[in-house]
Amino acid sequence: MKKNRIILSLAVVLWLTSSVSAATIDRIAVRSEAMKKEIPVVVIVPDAAKSGVRMPVLYLLHGYSGDQETWLNVKPSLPQMADRDSVIVVCPDGENSWYWDSPKDPSSRFETFVARELIDYVDAHYPTRGDRSGRAITGLSMGGHGGLWLSFRHKDTFGAGGSTSGGVDTMARWYNKVEEAGMHSFNI
Repeated sequence: MKKNRIILSLAVVLWLTSSVSAATIDRIAVRSEAMKKEIPVVVIVPDAAKSGVRMPVLYLLHGYSGDQETWLNVKPSLPQMADRDSVIVVCPDGENSWYWDSPKDPSSRFETFVARELIDYVDAHYPTRGDRSGRAITGLSMGGHGGLWLSFRHKDTFGAGGSTSGGVDTMARWYNKVEEAGMHSFNI
């Protein structure tokens, strides 16, 4: 009987201590004035952020046909990693945009959204470090392209950029510019 109470007490203590430190997963919608719509975003906030400590932020971009939930599905331990490393993780829905501002479709301005509007929102609503030294961006496949594209083009915003299996062929963008300028099209 005494042994059972000890085991039960230990189980309760373990359960309580494991639930005390847990990252929060916020599922929010961030308004993009550039696109005139709400963009779904997942923000993983480490438990340590509750104390008001300013934390670095990792912007994690999904690949083609993914969405803001992709990284939680691919890496379910992401909240524990955010807690362990004391980093806020932000996963926006980038649709199938390649994280560019479309020259033809004003409802697809994801470079502007991620590099400006989302940064401003996250810095205003979460305890971030609020400068480029506290921001990194990376992603997988199309998101890897976005991570490199945005970190190269917005060096004042991101202190680090990366790519995992990034699709980094920018010929499609160049081809669109040729078409816009009215030049003769050709097969690439």
